[in-house]
Amino acid sequence: MRAESAARGLACTLAAVVLLVAVPGAAPPLRAAGADPPATPTGPDRSGPATGPRGPQNPADAVAAPVRITARSVGMAARIVPVGLDADGTLEEPPLERTGVAGWYRLGAAPGEPGPAVIVGHRDSRTGPSAFLRVDELEPGDRVRIGRADGSSALFRVRRSEQVDKERFPSAAVYGPVDHAALRLITCAGRFDPGTGRYERNLIVYGSLVRG
Repeated sequence: MRAESAARGLACTLAAVVLLVAVPGAAPPLRAAGADPPATPTGPDRSGPATGPRGPQNPADAVAAPVRITARSVGMAARIVPVGLDADGTLEEPPLERTGVAGWYRLGAAPGEPGPAVIVGHRDSRTGPSAFLRVDELEPGDRVRIGRADGSSALFRVRRSEQVDKERFPSAAVYGPVDHAALRLITCAGRFDPGTGRYERNLIVYGSLVRG
């Protein structure tokens, strides 16, 4: 691990999630650690309502919560924990100190339900590599499996990936409605800026359901 990795872990996911919630009305705002919550819903890191896209309202249509993500092609295996809203209406983060954990935005679609299921993770932490270290190695056609709490699983095929500047995050492509069960994996990418404490870009992996 490079020497600067220890300082990068938190900045990685903060950048990713701030951009994730930049869709008007799609999800809650996220404030950086130590900052005051925004007073008004304006600017690139604000997003209006403090509730996000939700899964099916009919309980019969719901699937069990995701608990594990694996991608054998890149040796990735991590637990999944649900992330929602803090008391102040900001989006929770996957815990930085738990390097084998990614976060599923539980107010959106669950993996296997119609719509985009969003999972975010750190690439590194203060102590070493983290859950999404090798997400950038996923290629079209690779499989990503999501294990569920009831023992079932959903298998997704990677369709494409892209790196984007955080000022040009493709909100509609990530959170917009789709006619199938989709998966979005998001982490940090690009050059780390020590002045801002953030990576300059985000990596987004797009997947679609194969079975489950």
